[in-house]
Amino acid sequence: MKLNTVKKLLVFCLLIILALTTVSSASNTTASSTGDSTVSSDITSAENTVNGIIVEETNTTADNVVVSNTNSTSSEPSNVVSSGVDSDITDATDITSSDGSEDTAGNIEQSFETNYVYTSSDLFLFDTNIEMSDIVDGNVFAYGSTVKITGEIYGDLFVFADTLEIAENAVVYGNIFTYATNLKLSGIASDVYAMSNSFTMDENAIIARNFYLFSNEANLAGKISRDAYISANSINFAESEEPIIDGDLNYSSENEIHVPDGVVGGTVSGNILTADTGNIVWSVVMSIIRALIFAFVIIMLSIWIAPKFADRVCEIVSKKSFQSFGIGLLAFFGIIILSFILLVFTAGFGVSVAVFAIGLLILAYSIANVVFSMSIGKLIANKLNLNKTVYFVLFSLVVVLVLELISLIPTVGFAITFITSIVGIGILCINAYKRKDLVNKEEK
Repeated sequence: MKLNTVKKLLVFCLLIILALTTVSSASNTTASSTGDSTVSSDITSAENTVNGIIVEETNTTADNVVVSNTNSTSSEPSNVVSSGVDSDITDATDITSSDGSEDTAGNIEQSFETNYVYTSSDLFLFDTNIEMSDIVDGNVFAYGSTVKITGEIYGDLFVFADTLEIAENAVVYGNIFTYATNLKLSGIASDVYAMSNSFTMDENAIIARNFYLFSNEANLAGKISRDAYISANSINFAESEEPIIDGDLNYSSENEIHVPDGVVGGTVSGNILTADTGNIVWSVVMSIIRALIFAFVIIMLSIWIAPKFADRVCEIVSKKSFQSFGIGLLAFFGIIILSFILLVFTAGFGVSVAVFAIGLLILAYSIANVVFSMSIGKLIANKLNLNKTVYFVLFSLVVVLVLELISLIPTVGFAITFITSIVGIGILCINAYKRKDLVNKEEK
């Protein structure tokens, strides 16, 4: 078998392995039954009462949360929201009409008024200020400066925002996944996974399952029905006669956290983080060593698979450095946007293409800094008339080392590393597109 054929097979195998390892599957299944359907599995229900709000959690083949707002002092009908069967909604709570008679399943909708708009599929929201007040039978994806949720979501909620508020009347039957600078929870959700600078949980808020938080400051009231996992510099608990956290509290912090008696129903486990200069230095050194080893492997593979690759990338960076940055920037964001469109609006082959494109982009970005370092290393070797391969490899590794040290500088380091990576992606794109033109002179 020819050497070129072996090289092509190796590259093809690497791409196949990358595509397989970057595909992850996640399923979030919401089970509901209609008509005369029955559930054969055992059912366990637990009621938690917080400020007049009753939460019934029913475990079947999927976690369904039944929420009912009741007011024993009012003659007005109750607002009932259920993820179970419409015909069996009276089993969850007693429903009476304004005249005191029992409502049947047929006229439940007439017992309360709502201004909500029903959305029967996933909802995608992108704006500066967003207020979601609909009933969504699916997932909600929101990106904006300020996001406020006042409606009901039967799936999961995904939010990236500066400020996120889950209003008091809002219900998320699935999970909340969010990154928000300021996060306020006043409504009801199943599980919450959050990263924020400041988190506030009101006294009327309910987390029906587990709570996961990474924040600078956490202010907790309301009710967490199971366990809480919190990493924060400060955790503040409101005064409460009943436990705020029914399960266990597991926290990590740089400061000692005071947990008042009675706010945690289970056990409290704390981990106080201390800065260890020796460990920090060792971590930095190991990171640099790993980067140098990775770069050395990539450089040696390129020399073996494509001996002329170093000369081509050197010529590209010397003559088309600004063009490389522009093409790299276009390729980086273009692939992300195109893949997102394919994932959202297509299925089957379109999704496969999107996954492959993202995998290819991850591979390109991971080696982009090494490619940039190779181009600069070869350029330095040529300027000094040191044409031996050992000098090219040595100079390339020196550039990798310099970039690793620069990356340790806060803010500036990340910006410079991102720019060099984008240039590296551009170099790869130009090399792939105009390879024949670049080697034409060498072949003569």
